[in-house]
Amino acid sequence: MLFIVLYLFYSFLHLGISLYKVEKELEFYRQQKAALLEEQARLKEEIQKLNSDTYIERMAREELGLIRPGEKIILPAKPATDIPPYVPPPPGHEFRD
Repeated sequence: MLFIVLYLFYSFLHLGISLYKVEKELEFYRQQKAALLEEQARLKEEIQKLNSDTYIERMAREELGLIRPGEKIILPAKPATDIPPYVPPPPGHEFRD
């Protein structure tokens, strides 16, 4: 009789431990699913942004340097780097032609 009671106690204990492990694993997968769903939503928003006409036009202008027909490009002038800086003549210097 004692053997049967101990066996039943062991069986329930083993079953409880197994159930606890399965619940922990299930919680892990639920968290992983939630994280993946958030990433999926973020990626869908990024796809919509990348496929928008305004984004495509901006990238074409900034990255590829493309312009619309009739537009003119105005580039800022860059100072030359090979011109030496101006050095004023010393006092009393006479200029000659």
